[in-house]
Amino acid sequence: MLLNTQTLLPQYMEKLYQLILKGSFINENSTKNSNAELYEAILLQENEVRAYFKTIGYILLKREGYLYFAHDSASDSAGALEKMVDYIEIANFLRTLDSNFSVGYRFRLHSIENQLNNNIELQDLAYKMKGVNAKDHREFVQKIVDKLKKDGFIEELNTINAEYIVLNSYDYIESFLNEVEIYE
Repeated sequence: MLLNTQTLLPQYMEKLYQLILKGSFINENSTKNSNAELYEAILLQENEVRAYFKTIGYILLKREGYLYFAHDSASDSAGALEKMVDYIEIANFLRTLDSNFSVGYRFRLHSIENQLNNNIELQDLAYKMKGVNAKDHREFVQKIVDKLKKDGFIEELNTINAEYIVLNSYDYIESFLNEVEIYE
């Protein structure tokens, strides 16, 4: 099957390749118009997009409210497993912080920092987290938020008061967290 990339999402191809190379998610609930538009455009040509990227070694994966591309060899990566362990630790911390922390949740950095400052259980979880090295609570919170933002699980809603929203792709982490037991 020969696909014409001129008709296959022509205005989005460059952005789509950038997202694939970064391993980013494409979220329906993104506050960035171009990401939400890309999500809709892919759904309109889903079969064609799937077929095109399969020929170059990427599989389009569709979940509730988000899409992502996985490389055929990605499941063999030890680095991917390490990254998932970091995410599970972060998600466990955030779930302990607030049991409602999930897709659509809105939060502010200072709120998380205040809770961390006043909660021994959260401090213990933060201290034990291997993937986040920080000199104080503020830096710890900033590092986990930066990681989640960089990897497409949250977006900043308001830079003035550092307000964020959890995107649909956070389900990717939650599905792993629900499958594992965390031993202390």
